[in-house]
Amino acid sequence: MNFDYGNVLTRAFQITWRHKSFWLLLMIPVLLSSLIFAVFVAPVFILDGNEDWMTLITMLWVGLVIIGLTINFLLSTLGMTSVVHGILRAERGEDSIAPIDLVRDSVPFFGRALGATLIIQCSVGAVFTMFFLCVTALSLVTMGLASFCLQPIFIVLTPFSFLMLAVIYGSLVAVIDEGLGAWEAVKRAIEVTREHVWKFIILSLIAYCGTSILTSIFMIPVMLPVMAGPVLLSSGIKISSSSFTLVAIPFVCIFLGGMSLISGVSGTFMAATLGISFSRLSRPIETVTDPATS
Repeated sequence: MNFDYGNVLTRAFQITWRHKSFWLLLMIPVLLSSLIFAVFVAPVFILDGNEDWMTLITMLWVGLVIIGLTINFLLSTLGMTSVVHGILRAERGEDSIAPIDLVRDSVPFFGRALGATLIIQCSVGAVFTMFFLCVTALSLVTMGLASFCLQPIFIVLTPFSFLMLAVIYGSLVAVIDEGLGAWEAVKRAIEVTREHVWKFIILSLIAYCGTSILTSIFMIPVMLPVMAGPVLLSSGIKISSSSFTLVAIPFVCIFLGGMSLISGVSGTFMAATLGISFSRLSRPIETVTDPATS
């Protein structure tokens, strides 16, 4: 099969733009993560040096964070499964791609999709996590020198991170489109990804660069007020903590809302790119459906 990179990227962009409801499905976990972050930093402002309630507040805080992270992971998996399901339907030209329909129809796949995601995250994802934790620890000890020396390893690991994304979305496609179990879906995703490794790396790199440019365009104007704070402080202007908090809260809300939207858009585009690629490469066909038909 003559794999057309341009056709895949064009089709992924069309699906991302036409079906904006997919953005919402991926935005919800990001918004929940923002709420968890607010819970994470809230004790710093609430306690304000009061040690009487420190133990109780800390225990409740840790419990809320753990529960929130668990719920966030479940919602994220359900959102990814629903979006991949919708992308496959849009690729086939089906009409039933409303968010409620997608979530309802994705529930039967949720258990297997969750299992496949956990298998990948607890294996490859755990290795990446341990590596970055070690780099962070070494950087703290060596005043950042370790991070600079390990840059070549970061460059080498970048394609592997793209391939992990390809395996995750490939396993979801295998669960939904081929009806495979969790282990079988992961094996199928690894098999197809290994067979077409450079295709997935190139497509992931293009999608990542495109979404990174979009994120940078948004972040520059939003970060300007944040950078203005240190400038004012260095100029000798006294700003009380309450005044700084009142000014910072609206910008933080705008930043988190904007980042959630961008995360939904970029996540949908990445899912569409890798999902369509896996679907076509796992079952090659000679003719490609006209994008205008859906």
